[in-house]
Amino acid sequence: MIRRPPRSTLFPYTTLFRSVDYEAAASHYRLASEQQHNAQAMFNLGYMHEQGLGMKQDIHLAKRFYDMAAETSTDAQVPVAIALAKLAVLFGIKYVQEYNWNDFQLSLDGVLGPDWDLYLMTTLVFLLGIIVYFRRPAQ
Repeated sequence: MIRRPPRSTLFPYTTLFRSVDYEAAASHYRLASEQQHNAQAMFNLGYMHEQGLGMKQDIHLAKRFYDMAAETSTDAQVPVAIALAKLAVLFGIKYVQEYNWNDFQLSLDGVLGPDWDLYLMTTLVFLLGIIVYFRRPAQ
């Protein structure tokens, strides 16, 4: 009996030579999500909005499509939760990059006074004492 190798090993580079039409894919996904309430299409639209594939990158629309996919199908809730966690991290990174750090000046001298280092060392010694007290062996 002759076994055929899987299709992926027969044609490993077929996707390298094909052009991808993201605009057409987005329109097909939009039709499937609106007319058939397809959770996979909604998830894919969210991903395309998140990455900016064939459309303007928009994190808020990506979250909306992810939420719609989770509401449509219970099978999509775990992938949507993972995608939303990744989206939250990306949003946080974008916020930190766009923040004007020139206006931000953390001065412990202004908050705690000139002896802020003594307060910090006292707090750390106190926390170390609590850890040693609770970690000691029972007698």
